[in-house]
Amino acid sequence: MPPAGPRLLSGAMMVRDDGLVLLVQHPAASPFAGKWSMPLTGVPDHETAEDALERMLRDSLHVEPGEYDFLDTIYASAVTNGERFIVNAFTCIGWVGEPRLGADAYADAAWVSPGAPGALDLLPEVRDWLKTAFEEETGAIVPREYDGEMLIADLASARGDLIAVFDAVPPHLRSAPDASGWSPLDVLAHVADVEVYYRNEARRCAEGFGQKWRPFNEAQWEDAFRMRPAEEERVLRDRLSAVSGETRAYLGSATRELLAVYFDHPERGVVQMGDRFEKLASHYREHAAQIRGMVQALTARPSGS
Repeated sequence: MPPAGPRLLSGAMMVRDDGLVLLVQHPAASPFAGKWSMPLTGVPDHETAEDALERMLRDSLHVEPGEYDFLDTIYASAVTNGERFIVNAFTCIGWVGEPRLGADAYADAAWVSPGAPGALDLLPEVRDWLKTAFEEETGAIVPREYDGEMLIADLASARGDLIAVFDAVPPHLRSAPDASGWSPLDVLAHVADVEVYYRNEARRCAEGFGQKWRPFNEAQWEDAFRMRPAEEERVLRDRLSAVSGETRAYLGSATRELLAVYFDHPERGVVQMGDRFEKLASHYREHAAQIRGMVQALTARPSGS
């Protein structure tokens, strides 16, 4: 029997200078036996998705990681027992070395055009994702199906990563602003407010045909935030916990039909509701990276500055 909840994976979209990407065939012992996808690895509880990605690049592909950025979230199911997975896919460039594959990790590999992978027997979800990810090349709009439980799990993972990064900040630095004027505590306040915005805007757009998504104004938020009385860390944590519970309840009651609803976005064009919650998870990951950068900058300051 497969586990009750989806498991988290990290995936590497390794892009060469000629635009080709590395796809691999999973071995017989894999949940994806015989199918092709980008290289994948599990994310244990003690690692972040980024940690797992770097481990896979070094240990399974035998390259030294270069630059990478979060690309997208893919929901996949095992071909063996139906176990569900959430794949955090990262674009990887500038690695050092030539990928070398061990038979225990992958059965085969190929460099292919992401928009035209040929006759490879791809994981169905990866095949559909590649069509969507590269729809700008074809001009097609490819509808996606979204599952509320998978979105809940993805958001929980992204929030958890941010909280883990925040918890690692020395307490005396949590309220210290960096060169941009933001502190780790400011980030904690910001992500809770943005989650409220995403959830409420999604609900509003779902209420009637022809609704348009209203963008979040970062500058206006910061102006209003700076006028608020300073809040203790405990208050900010409690607010984030309450906000996440409200989002979990909303997604838990959302049907697949509701999550597939289309509406207009002023910057991205036509989007689906499920896409907005994926974007929210990406927002958490972006700000987790921001906190990491803050800590590096703050700890590098000369003493007394």
